[in-house]
Amino acid sequence: MSHINPKLKADADALITRGRTLIEQGQLPEATKLLNQAVKLYWSAGDFYSAAAQTGNYGWLLRRLGRADLARPYLEHAATIFDEIGLADFAERHRFAANDVASVLEPDFLANLPPAVRGALERGDGAGLQAAIDALPIAEQQLIFEQLSAAGVISDVSEEQAAAAVQQFEPLLQAIATVARGDASERTDVEQALEDLERKGWQIRQPVLRIWQGVRNSSALLFQLDPSDAALVQRILTILETPAAEE
Repeated sequence: MSHINPKLKADADALITRGRTLIEQGQLPEATKLLNQAVKLYWSAGDFYSAAAQTGNYGWLLRRLGRADLARPYLEHAATIFDEIGLADFAERHRFAANDVASVLEPDFLANLPPAVRGALERGDGAGLQAAIDALPIAEQQLIFEQLSAAGVISDVSEEQAAAAVQQFEPLLQAIATVARGDASERTDVEQALEDLERKGWQIRQPVLRIWQGVRNSSALLFQLDPSDAALVQRILTILETPAAEE
């Protein structure tokens, strides 16, 4: 860390923050431009990890917005950078995700989806897509979740990835569950840990916030998470289903 230029890194972080705001407003071209500027600054600052992580984060986000076609090159590029800096595990996760989103949604597939779900996918509206699925009956939510999984918009959790992810982060997952049960004594530390993980490419912070708000619908919480992220969130739900005294 001593070789990283803090001023350039701060400038890059600011661009990423602005880019996220633009994404929420549906301004993808402008957000992409800011991302590219930020990555160049990370390289200039000597912060190669952030260059990889933020590139990957953008790919994950595009994937969540239903833009598998746009997500793949960002995930592949992030994997390449992670390989170059010696983080093979991170490279593998991003490369797996890049290959997983290769499929393109066919018109016939879209035509058979509920109108609100189809419209959100066609607009690339991630928030709208989540809202459309949440509005469906529970049984239909699961069906749509399975259809989108089979189409490559989202991916199923593999047993190997689930076991590795859960084992690595079990103490944090237990702490998240403790906060969800009403003990906020460690919430600040947990939130910091979640932010650190997000910078490293893990995407569980938003689902955790929803869990803390009382959401327990696994289909809604796991929607468009990559396999390892989904495994972590599912483990939190499992912990919460178990009475504290039995853990």
